[in-house]
Amino acid sequence: MRERRVDAPRVTLGDRIDKLVAVFSPGAALRRALYRDLLTHRGRRLSGYRAASSERLKAYWQPGGGSPDFDILSDLPSTRERSRDLVRNDPHAAGLADSIGYNVVGTGIRPQARPDIDALGLTEKEGAAFAKAAERIWRRWSPMADYQEKLDFDEIELLVIRQILENGEVLVVPRYVESPHRDYLLSLEVIEADRLGTPPNKKIANELRDGIEYNEAGQVVAYHIKKTHPGDYGFGTRPVDDYVRVPAWNSLGKRNVLHLFPVRRPGQSRGVPFFAPAMDLFKHLADYIEGELVAMKVASYFAVFITTENPYDAAQGRYTRTSGTGADYKQIEGLEQGAVEYLAPGQKIEFPKHDRPGINFDPFVERVLRGIGASLGLPYEMLTKDFSKTNYSSARAALIEAVKFFGFWQAWIGKKLCQPVWDALMEEAWLRDELPARDFLGRKQEYCRVRWIAPGRPWVDPLKEAQASREGMAINVTTLADECAAQGYDWEEVLEQRARENAKMKELGIPIPSDKKSGADRRDAQDDPDGGGGNGQKNRRR
Repeated sequence: MRERRVDAPRVTLGDRIDKLVAVFSPGAALRRALYRDLLTHRGRRLSGYRAASSERLKAYWQPGGGSPDFDILSDLPSTRERSRDLVRNDPHAAGLADSIGYNVVGTGIRPQARPDIDALGLTEKEGAAFAKAAERIWRRWSPMADYQEKLDFDEIELLVIRQILENGEVLVVPRYVESPHRDYLLSLEVIEADRLGTPPNKKIANELRDGIEYNEAGQVVAYHIKKTHPGDYGFGTRPVDDYVRVPAWNSLGKRNVLHLFPVRRPGQSRGVPFFAPAMDLFKHLADYIEGELVAMKVASYFAVFITTENPYDAAQGRYTRTSGTGADYKQIEGLEQGAVEYLAPGQKIEFPKHDRPGINFDPFVERVLRGIGASLGLPYEMLTKDFSKTNYSSARAALIEAVKFFGFWQAWIGKKLCQPVWDALMEEAWLRDELPARDFLGRKQEYCRVRWIAPGRPWVDPLKEAQASREGMAINVTTLADECAAQGYDWEEVLEQRARENAKMKELGIPIPSDKKSGADRRDAQDDPDGGGGNGQKNRRR
């Protein structure tokens, strides 16, 4: 049997030198070995990520490595309560929540039905008829969308986005109830996240995580919802464990519960309040401003200090209301307008110095607010409504960032809330024979295609941006539908309204305004303002 050859370790020139030095100077050889080990260790330290270093300045930074639910669920109630407290009592947080709600939802995110006529084999006329009927049904249903008959659908949208901001999540439960006030059975019950929880002493076969029941595959099979709010102290009459189990899906494969929250990590069961990353900064800033306000309030009370060089007189003045040598001489205990007072010998007046809040107050507050805005994804100007340091370019840059932020949430609301509700309402309307559709249940996705039109974004410079919009349509990089949607309008409604206006103006003999010049024609007109080549050249020479 052939033996396996084992190669001897390679001896380097440095090793030979170390052995030679050790023969004549063991101490020098030891120092050489020590320095060699230090160099090796230093190389290892520099080869990894310094972010994971455990050096002295980072020794305290030892975060846990828990799962999404481990990191979130135990702290979620406190985080929610603090978030709601911020929105109630902190002016910056309250203003930001209102601004986000008004800019994301505003007066409502409206549908524009766009059935896939090519896939459905419909003509343009048939598709337009279906779209008009669907939008008409939505307008009839929307005012009574709330299960408790308090809110219309636009207000439900605003409530949902505010719940996402404050609580990080919200539940919307579709309910089908008959009511003399409703044209349709479908209604929506909005449930605050506090009511989703694990019943006490609940024993089930599936895994239960903070009110959400999972099967072995990790899929949601049910939600455990409390019938009353756990914080409804003094008003609720139901027992503590009044939970109801709501299956996630019904027998027809439709969702019974819309659990709405942005997912940040795979496997995350519950949502985190939007303000969570900035809560510390919000609280510290509020405490700092309150301290400055208290200091300024104290400083506003005019105070005068009387100092004396005679300690005996000062001590005597604590127990008597007179000082000095004469009976008419009294201590000065207050100041009056136009008064002239005399002091005892050795006494003098000193006024306290008040230098609060100081020259660093505004820069410090601004820097903290910029950090808060950055952590939440919003520009400083949108957070504070402070445009004193902006020009056209910076204002437009801030607006672009804000529009991207609001656009994301508008699309999110459209996909997660509006589209499922639209699908359910159209199905009910079809079952009532109110929609002109063949094989609706089999082609539901094609029939229920819709574009959600959010509130229009404002223009920083209306003239320039209107010209840019017109140029974009002229060179076919945008459409009238896109431009109208950017302003919050339905392009078909705009054209129909314009047609009615033009017909009325024609009837009354009013000239119809028109601008049919192309971009090239307008540029030529700008180069030749008088409309003639010779005159234009003449004017330019002047």
